[in-house]
Amino acid sequence: MAHLDSNAANAIKAVDPDTIHVRDHDGGSASSEKDAGVVSKTTTPQQPEPARWFHWHEPGTSAEEKKLIFKLDWFLLSFSCLMYFVKQLDQNNIANAYVSGMSEELGFGPGDELSWMNTYFNIGVIIGGSFANLVITVVRPRFWLSGCLFTWSLFVLFLFKCQNAHQFYVLRFFIGLFESAAWPGVMYCIGSWYRKSELARRSGLFVMSGVLGQMFSGYLQSALYSGMEGRGGISAWRWLFIFDFIIAVPVVVYGLICFPDTPHTTKAFYFNEWERRRACERIDEEGRKPVGKLNLSVIRRIFGSWQVYAFTAAYCFWTLTCGSYIIQYFTLYLKSTKMYTVPEINNIPTSVGAVNFVFMVATGFIADKIGRRGPVCFAVGCLLTFDYAVLTVWNVSHSFRLAVFILVGCYGCYTPLLAGWANEACGGDQQKRAFVLGFMVSVGQAVVIPFQQLQMPSSQAPTFKQTHGWASSLAMVAALTLWTGIGLPLLQKWRGSQVKVSNVEESED
Repeated sequence: MAHLDSNAANAIKAVDPDTIHVRDHDGGSASSEKDAGVVSKTTTPQQPEPARWFHWHEPGTSAEEKKLIFKLDWFLLSFSCLMYFVKQLDQNNIANAYVSGMSEELGFGPGDELSWMNTYFNIGVIIGGSFANLVITVVRPRFWLSGCLFTWSLFVLFLFKCQNAHQFYVLRFFIGLFESAAWPGVMYCIGSWYRKSELARRSGLFVMSGVLGQMFSGYLQSALYSGMEGRGGISAWRWLFIFDFIIAVPVVVYGLICFPDTPHTTKAFYFNEWERRRACERIDEEGRKPVGKLNLSVIRRIFGSWQVYAFTAAYCFWTLTCGSYIIQYFTLYLKSTKMYTVPEINNIPTSVGAVNFVFMVATGFIADKIGRRGPVCFAVGCLLTFDYAVLTVWNVSHSFRLAVFILVGCYGCYTPLLAGWANEACGGDQQKRAFVLGFMVSVGQAVVIPFQQLQMPSSQAPTFKQTHGWASSLAMVAALTLWTGIGLPLLQKWRGSQVKVSNVEESED
């Protein structure tokens, strides 16, 4: 069957599930019929829907395709969101436990044990990230992602038995090793199913589930501190790790049954034959038909491309802002004031997640609407620059400092924007796309390890005066703003123009 180009795809107003009309290479009409001998039915084109600012489907999407997208949103996104919710819950529980009695019970004192727990976790992410996402191109995602979720949740459960910092370090390493498959793996699957104009919103919705995980971790620890302290002879902070494992088990089962894999490999029970075929055509029309094999050529295809360097640099600038640790630093600041109870110390930082949620929704819709991510990244970067400048100065009122800590939550929208951007830019090379998504995370975590230990160790929180932590992060925020807002769009435009010139020359030859 001939493939539709993007312009032809936008012209389709109605698609009959039994008969698909496409344009053949000669400009004529060709039809693919469900059964031989069936006469093609004449369909009346739908009237174009009026363009609206807030819309979930592109104007002109047929009722049948809307049903397909609904199934994707329901099954693919629901498991993805639940998995990422559990991931962020497990990633942030260590900070909530630390300020809820763990450091006192285990005699950690004013050292950097919390920073080292983050460091060993990041080492696991570095080792696992890139290779985990290459595995997902040959192993069905529903088995790989669900298996990784169960394995890291098991290591989280073992945390409740820890009696010293070294036991935490070992378990946190293995948690990070298997958690490394979650974010790039799900982003790879989302990029395998959705069009360019649908990516930012879905990616944002996925990452927002992690924000809810961050918030829920604080609420859960607060509730456990109030109601489970001493139950069964176990401290409340230990109960947190037990409950996190219990929450993960049904998500694992759901993923094994309902996750749809990728369009060209899916055997999901809820898709009919037309929907499976149409799902493949949607991606083919975007120019992202899966190509390439997992062989030696993958090294040249990946490291000879501009995408691996451009998006890795962007993600590194993002991690070096230490924005992903802002809730942790906010928690330590609240504790240092000695003005708040333990439940309040766990609950107040969840407002950072609320800001994150709002920005992810807004930036996802705006990026899809204008068809560009650079201006959105630049605008958010300017706001982040102001926040970090205030934290660098530090000598402001307590209420103003609280507001700035909360407003730093806008940082989180960068991850879905960069992931959708990379999915789009890498086209149909599935190995390159998978590797870039994993590699950018691995390198980002690699560079943040020494930065966090040297510039923002937990023993220097919350001011980091001796290490000049906030000033160093401010420099990275400026680099992030300039690269994603100006440098990366210009690079993509330049490389795109080179490809067009090359294609024209090949056509003339």
